[in-house]
Amino acid sequence: MSYRVDRFTIRMKRKIFSLYLWIGLSLGAMGQDSIPSKSLINLGIRGHYGFIISHSPELKSNAQSQPWGLELDWSRHLNNEKSWQIFGCYPRVGLTASFINFVNPRVLGNAYSISTYFEPYLAVQKRLNASFRLGGGISYLNQVYNAETNPENLFFSSPISFILTAGVGLNYRVNSHWTLRLTGFYNHISNGGMQNPNKGINFPTLSLGTEYTFNPQAFENRNSKSWREVHTQRTHYQVFVFGTAKPLDKEEAQRFAIFGLNAQVSQIVSRMSALSLGVDWEINRQRQALWRAEDLARRHPNQVGVLVGHELLLGKLSFTQQVGLYVWRAYPSGDALYQRYGLAYRIRKHYLIGISLKAHRHVADFLDFRLGYRW
Repeated sequence: MSYRVDRFTIRMKRKIFSLYLWIGLSLGAMGQDSIPSKSLINLGIRGHYGFIISHSPELKSNAQSQPWGLELDWSRHLNNEKSWQIFGCYPRVGLTASFINFVNPRVLGNAYSISTYFEPYLAVQKRLNASFRLGGGISYLNQVYNAETNPENLFFSSPISFILTAGVGLNYRVNSHWTLRLTGFYNHISNGGMQNPNKGINFPTLSLGTEYTFNPQAFENRNSKSWREVHTQRTHYQVFVFGTAKPLDKEEAQRFAIFGLNAQVSQIVSRMSALSLGVDWEINRQRQALWRAEDLARRHPNQVGVLVGHELLLGKLSFTQQVGLYVWRAYPSGDALYQRYGLAYRIRKHYLIGISLKAHRHVADFLDFRLGYRW
């Protein structure tokens, strides 16, 4: 039985694409307050080769291939006083277009992705230096789950999905224009639980590539302010309202609302890090509908959890990683623990917009959209 695409699904996908595009443009504009001549412009290409992690027994038969791919990369390497004082280094912001062949054309096909990233550098003044990258974007998958034609693909069911990447690399500057790059990546593609099945695909890759710098410049050795001088206010409070919708199962077109409130306090402990403590109040109509289908109609849709985690501070952008524990829910079955991974962008002094992925171990539950206030 093929999926019936309703208007709500189309609207949600458009909102997702618009939000990622907006975050990408925001990342690209992080250095706009500085002098443009202090940004190095780079264009690079790299190849990828890796393997698929079989994180669930149902995936084992289709996780035996070694995916390979190609990536085209454009970036701005910030080289100014402001960037140095905020991050304690000279970071990059960039945009990549990539192609991944999962070497299983009948079941998994290929992934075509566009993503943005933020990449701090260590010892960039030296010929040999290191960097780490965090990125995210949109991925088009040309083979997805279909009950009749492709029932084996439990990794992903939506052609438009999300890609998240994290990487650590070594970079060798051959001369002022050319650099060789060796990087290990951890890649994840899923639809954030918006359409089932959605086990998600995790595939580490090793990449080798080169890049060309159009306007090479020397990176100055600067005296850093202490992180306490940069972050004059070290304790912050923030409140989010969030919402999304999710179907009951892989054959269901109707979606049920999930919404709630998140409040947390964060304590900055270094230039780019904060520790956080929070609470989630979630009203999950999809979960309630599942209980109703099991003759548990009296169960209410409320769930409350407490969270603890880390916040990576990237200027106006922050990336949070949290572990949560349910302290109250109507029907305590399944995992008591869950994870949240979130991106938030400060559009004004106090106002935030963002997304958050909730997961239970290796399985994504849902992706929500949120508005927040911070003080």
